[in-house]
Amino acid sequence: MGNENIDNIPKKESIADALNKYKSGDNIPVVGDSVPKANFNANEYEKTMSKETDPDLITSYEIVKLPSNGLYYPNGVSEVNIEYMTSKDEDLLTTPSLIENGTVLDVLLKRKIKSQGIIVEDLLEGDRNALLLFLRTSSYGSDYSVEVVDPRTGIPFNSKVDLLKLRYKIVEEKPDERGYFSVKIPMRKKTVIIRLISHGEDSKIYKSAEEIKLAYGEDYSQYSTLKLKASIVSINGKDDRSYIDRFVDAMPALDAYTIRKKIMDVKPDVDMAYEFMTNDGYKFKTNLSVGIDFFFPST
Repeated sequence: MGNENIDNIPKKESIADALNKYKSGDNIPVVGDSVPKANFNANEYEKTMSKETDPDLITSYEIVKLPSNGLYYPNGVSEVNIEYMTSKDEDLLTTPSLIENGTVLDVLLKRKIKSQGIIVEDLLEGDRNALLLFLRTSSYGSDYSVEVVDPRTGIPFNSKVDLLKLRYKIVEEKPDERGYFSVKIPMRKKTVIIRLISHGEDSKIYKSAEEIKLAYGEDYSQYSTLKLKASIVSINGKDDRSYIDRFVDAMPALDAYTIRKKIMDVKPDVDMAYEFMTNDGYKFKTNLSVGIDFFFPST
């Protein structure tokens, strides 16, 4: 992954300077034989240059800092240049095939990220969430209408979220030089080395879990267990994948919970917990989800 150095982008000369240069015969473009000066049309050139330099005809971008601070990427990229959404992007968001296969938000990010070398699938989920949050608030504002469920009654009600109230999680513990963390599990008394998986890995794990469920006609998904296995690097120094898989299958629930909690504690992300209040004044917190409906202010 890489980060574009915008300081190295050459500055555009003014329209007046460019016109004077061409009127004097300097730097007239050459294709094959030289182009005669008489072929230069100053009026047409000025129109073209005006279109290219009119700020209303140029899509601008913003620099978004990542929750991870680049600690999990090979070259430490900690911020991304991301372009504002345009009307063309709304066409993308309503493309049925992209919605059906679940890739619409990844395609949107690939179109909008302008830093060189950024692979969307390699982003951590929290960094991806931060970029999607920026695109949503900069395009449709901070108001987000949602339906939430009253935890006391199970009855849904409509509410409105102010997305500008969301903040990055504060993560105190930093990974080692390899991007790994260590956790001791209480039941088996072993040291487990874990890592944070990328968004692309998570998507593949979810797909595999669904395929297994369908193939074996099971009523439940193994997604959570498969994700746990993928997050474990070694157990007491043993890094054999077959051993790790069998260990997890036989792992006491408390040990599995301990590892998952550790992952949640050290995972950089946008804090999506939001406080809601029911009509009778009861307050509770629940997590917001980021899906395709996130980009439609009417939902």
